[in-house]
Amino acid sequence: MTSAMTLRRVVETLPRFAYRFADEVNLHEGMATVLEDHGIAYQREVVAGLRDRFDFLVEGGIVIEAKIKGSLSKALDQVKRYAARADVTAVVLVTTRFWGASQPQALQLHGKPVHVIKLQGASF
Repeated sequence: MTSAMTLRRVVETLPRFAYRFADEVNLHEGMATVLEDHGIAYQREVVAGLRDRFDFLVEGGIVIEAKIKGSLSKALDQVKRYAARADVTAVVLVTTRFWGASQPQALQLHGKPVHVIKLQGASF
């Protein structure tokens, strides 16, 4: 499966479910369950150099970063840093935050696709 196909599966699969996100640990557990149930291979908490730690690294160099707190500008700074890495092919920012309806769902940074997914809360 190509990286583009895997990215599409991630972007289409994660928002189809409701998640418990009292804290980031709960959210990560729910996301891990969804990825596993849909046969999407990943590693969690991957240390990448001195400064970066990916919440999820999906095969093909796709990074998934989950945010339940903080500002959009800080999240985008982190996403930009990840997208600048040679070992990253795409970044998916998964958030529980409402950062405005005008926020694009997909964009490109450093020539790489970046997708923003807003999750819904509920019991998972």
